[in-house]
This record gives sequence, structure tokens and C-alpha cells, in this order.
Amino acid sequence: MYVSQITTLIHSGIKGSSRSMLSDVNISFLVHLLWLLTPCHMYSFSDEVNLLTAIFPASYDRYIRPGENRSAPLQVNVTFYFKSIKEFDESISKFSVTGALGVFWVDHRLTWDPNTYGGDLDTTIVPQKRVWIPFLVNMLMYEKLEEIGNSEMNVRVDSNGKLTWVSPNIFESTCDADLSYYPFDSQTCSLRFYAPGFKLNELDLTPLRNTMDFSEYSENALWKVVETNIYTTTNNLNLQEIVMTVKMKRRSVYYISSLVLPVALLSLLQLSVYIMPPQCGERVGFATTVLLAVAVYLTLIQEKLPEGSEPSVSFLSYKLLGDFMVGVLITVGVVVGLRFYNREEDKAIPNYLKRFHKIILGGGCCQNRNNRKVAWNDKDTRDATEKELKSVPQEETPRSPLTWCDIGMATDRFCLMMFGFVLLNCNIVYIIVISSI
Repeated sequence: MYVSQITTLIHSGIKGSSRSMLSDVNISFLVHLLWLLTPCHMYSFSDEVNLLTAIFPASYDRYIRPGENRSAPLQVNVTFYFKSIKEFDESISKFSVTGALGVFWVDHRLTWDPNTYGGDLDTTIVPQKRVWIPFLVNMLMYEKLEEIGNSEMNVRVDSNGKLTWVSPNIFESTCDADLSYYPFDSQTCSLRFYAPGFKLNELDLTPLRNTMDFSEYSENALWKVVETNIYTTTNNLNLQEIVMTVKMKRRSVYYISSLVLPVALLSLLQLSVYIMPPQCGERVGFATTVLLAVAVYLTLIQEKLPEGSEPSVSFLSYKLLGDFMVGVLITVGVVVGLRFYNREEDKAIPNYLKRFHKIILGGGCCQNRNNRKVAWNDKDTRDATEKELKSVPQEETPRSPLTWCDIGMATDRFCLMMFGFVLLNCNIVYIIVISSI
């Protein structure tokens, strides 16, 4: 009644002589009032009660797979809403993520006409235990196989029979890490779901999209998600599985500052023992301390890695093992050099050590060659322009004898050059291997 009166007032005001008196503000007010007085259809509480009574008769059996055409498989679309990486423990091969599994299918028995129930009742929510749902199991569960979801979760049902089931959880799986390039490695872990008991011609698991949904994603401090993928496959038992893979890369800044750089500096520190004066008496203690520091870093890395040697052992472990072996040889070289420094001078030096000294130090650092003095001798005192160059032999200076200290110095220089070359090549090879990722 009010609507018709207002409409008549508007038309009469526009057509009549008072059209100029209706301002834009008045027209806007009348239009809004007309909209507020327009009757709208809203479903009531009783409408939803009647709907649930109608679509869940006594004949509805939630244990029977939906589908009018029993010869065709029921299509079930699956996706994954990725929230965050909860944990990835390489030592026990455990991978867990926080997220929700979204499953969509059509149940022809759960359809209705919204106009029958208030006009706009086109969707409703029912407990999971009242409808048929696909029984999905995570094949790679870390501890034990469990059904996805629980009876207290809800399922959204649309009037066209489409069901939406979103099951949030912490999903765990086993994941064998390939730590060859640790700590610059990338890992790929998977979640594998299947519906036990259903054949390929009964249930068709199909990805809703090829990648996971990252609309609610939160970054992880240690891992960066690089790529995700969702696809279906058939296992050896001729059962269909839907596989969800997560490729992630380790954030290596922390490991560079706390592991890689200290190890490289320790390598240089090992060589500095040959620069220390032998009289200080701390050479062996210094070399042993640095050797123990390398052993500590090797232990720290081994604690983070799995005990097995498959798929591969970290190249960093090999490098640290090589540094440790070189450190042992450096310590042995220090001990040998100190024995030469403290050898009694009255003992004769073997010829092979003399040759060794000559090769390393050139053999001339402790001896002086004969010097000859060049003099001018006047032949004709009346002709000062003519002179004769005459070589006059001088007294030979005594040669410095080769001592055991000289042999010790040669040993230090040899060890410094040799072990420096070995450590340099070890670091270069490691950098080349890591850069090939």
C-alpha cells in the first residue's frame, strides 16, 4: 500500500505543476524509502528445520556412495589450503604442515528448490556424521594411519547437491631428505591421500587446481616454499592416489654466518701455527685446540643429519672431515718441526735433509759465496787515461754451517705451502660443488 502511494506521489509530482518544487534530495529520500518498504523474502528458522527434515528422510543412508549412474565414478575434487610449515626434522625424516584439506562432490539426494523454503535458502550446514563423505587416508602418515576429519566437523550443502568439506588439521608425513648440499639444499616432501576400498570405476579423485592455495600462507623462518603441485596417480594396488608435493628451499643466511664462515676461518687459523715462533712453546697446544674446534663443528653437523647414509651424505660433512684430517697432519708437522728445532747440534744432518733444505729454502740462506773485489791499476803514470781492469781476489768469508734450526725452518715452510694448497683446493672444490645447484 505504501509503495503504491509513494510511486503515485512521485509520478504526480513530476507530471504536475509542482514538479519544480521536488528537489533532488526529496527524490533520493523517496527512492530509499521505497526500497525499504519493498517486501523481501527471508527464510525462517522453521524453513531450515523443514529443509533438513526433507533432505534427510529415513531412507537416506550415509554409507552409500552418491551417484545416480552407478556405472560412472563419483567425481571428487580435492585441494589444499596451505597455512604454514610446522616442522621439518631431517634427523627423523618428519615433515608436518598446518593447513586444510578441501573436498568437493555432488550428492544427488541432497537437492531442493530454494523457493519452497523462504525463497533464498540455497545453502545449509550439516554435521559431517549425517552425510556421506569420502573416507580419505594419508598414506605417508608419520606415526599411524588416521581418517581425515572427525564427526564433529561441518559440511556445507548447496541446493544443487554440491557438498563442500574443509578439514583443517596438522598433516604429518615421512620425508627422506637429500642433504647433499646442506645447508644450501632444497627438499621436496609429499602428502599422499587415497580412499581405501574404492576402485577406479567407483571414485575419481581429481585436483581442483594444480597448485595449493596460499591465500592464508604464513612464512617459515627456516624454509621458503618454492613450488607446490597436486596431481593424481595410480599405485601398485591399482588404487588412485592424490599426491600433493611441496618443494622448499632452506634459508641459508644463518648457516653461512654460524657454520660455513667459521669453518673457513678455522682452516686459515690452522695454518697460522707455522708462523708462530718455535720458542713460544705453544705450537702444539694451539694446533690441538684448533683441531678440536673443527671436530666440534663436525659433531654439530652430524647431529642435524640423519644417521643413515642414504640418499646422500652432506658435502659439508666431507669437507669438514677433510679439514679435520688436514688438521691432524698439521699437528704432526708441528711436532716434527719442533723435533728439528730441539735436536742437538752435534748430530750430523743427513744428506737427504740437506737436499730438502736446498729445495725449500734455496740452499743459500745460511752460506755466503766468494766475493771478488774489482780494482783499477795504473799502467802508465804519465797517461792517466789508460787503465787496466784487474780482478784481485779477496779473503774468503767463512760459510755459515747448516743447523737443525735451518731444517726446522724448511719444514715449517714446506708444511705451510703444502697444507695451504690442500685447504685452498678443498674450499675451491666445495664452492664449485655448491654453486652447481
